[in-house]
Amino acid sequence: MNDIKKIACPHCNSRKVRYLDANMFKCLSCETSFYVNTNQTTINHKHTYTNYKNNPFSKLTSKRALYFITGFVVLALTLFIIVPFLTGKNSYSSGQRISENVQIKDYIFNVESSAAFIDQSKNLKIFIIGTVRPTNHNNNKFKDKIYWAVYDAVKGTYEQIEPLDITNTKEISFNGIECFRFDDGNIYTVVGKTMLYRYDTAAKNIRYLNDEIITDVDGLQSGIASIDDTSNAYAAFEIKTNSGKRIMYFPASKVYSNNHFTYSLKDHSYPNDKPTVFFFQTRNEPSYLVKYNALYSMGYPICFNPHILTVFDENENFKSASFDNHWVKSSRMIDMEVLNTDSKLYQLKVLDYRDGIVALGVKTRNVSSEKYKIQWLDYNGNLLWSVTGQDSFLYDFSGVVNKNIGLLYGNGEHYFLYSNGGKLLKKLELDELSFDLD
Repeated sequence: MNDIKKIACPHCNSRKVRYLDANMFKCLSCETSFYVNTNQTTINHKHTYTNYKNNPFSKLTSKRALYFITGFVVLALTLFIIVPFLTGKNSYSSGQRISENVQIKDYIFNVESSAAFIDQSKNLKIFIIGTVRPTNHNNNKFKDKIYWAVYDAVKGTYEQIEPLDITNTKEISFNGIECFRFDDGNIYTVVGKTMLYRYDTAAKNIRYLNDEIITDVDGLQSGIASIDDTSNAYAAFEIKTNSGKRIMYFPASKVYSNNHFTYSLKDHSYPNDKPTVFFFQTRNEPSYLVKYNALYSMGYPICFNPHILTVFDENENFKSASFDNHWVKSSRMIDMEVLNTDSKLYQLKVLDYRDGIVALGVKTRNVSSEKYKIQWLDYNGNLLWSVTGQDSFLYDFSGVVNKNIGLLYGNGEHYFLYSNGGKLLKKLELDELSFDLD
């Protein structure tokens, strides 16, 4: 992922650009042309071409052109009058982008990072962070300021939009911003690889954590040099001190250790420990969904993506799966079972699980370009529905489930909302969701 450079206009910061030729691009918003050095990087852009030589309109005679234009005007007027009565003002077709029927407001996000989450009332929401720019690209008084926001995917509205209290934006532009949803349900954001923030989904506020971490952790008195690695696998951050020491820190419980794996292999008991159901996939192909029970206390050290060994017979038929011995302890496993042994699935991703529902992304072939199928299963592995999605790449735990509403999942800049019956309700392009700041 990190080798993909997203092209933005140097004049207005818009990412809606068109490739011209010889590394030249043109901004579709302000029409600025600019050069991009593509050495040693991969440029992520869409090619847009207009072939004037083959343009059918160039062959029209003036008389035919007059007939064509007259017919087009009549058709457009007819559609303008009839369509609103047929569709209704607020209706939308399945899978339509949400921005099509929303009035364009003054600002939109240049999205740096985002994460889906579910709030205390089990509403499906998206946490978004980045810079903002005006939709008309004029007089951007919020330039170089970082904002965070919370968007309700079902209601289609922003609930919160606030500035992030930060002054040094140069470090951010170089090292970026990343969001993570940890096991406590909150959103943790690493800014510029040196600053850590937590959005509390219950209190609905954001808090700077660095000072608190330095106070709580004895080994951090020299200060935080970098937050080098982040890990959904452990719901923890690996922090490097100014003296070169590395510490694994669990922000929800404030537990810390010098070596997480060694620490997790020791026997521990934590407050509110109880057997809990988890789901994860085997690493081999075909992929198999594993349901396991483990001792768990929210916010305390545990591994959420254990290494699961898969055994096949001489004909490549599945025989069994088991936890590697080290991961039995680090995941605090009690027992396990494999659910989908009768079906061959590939590149399986667990998007979310809660309230008796497991949401998966699966492929029927081990082909990188194949689109993922989105599936709902119950906790016994029974398939409730399956539909073909629109992405060929997905992340683990990149979605949230509400059994009564549906599934929200995404890949950073776009999200999909499905009903609990498998119907695509919305595609959300985050950089097209406009809002007001004034």
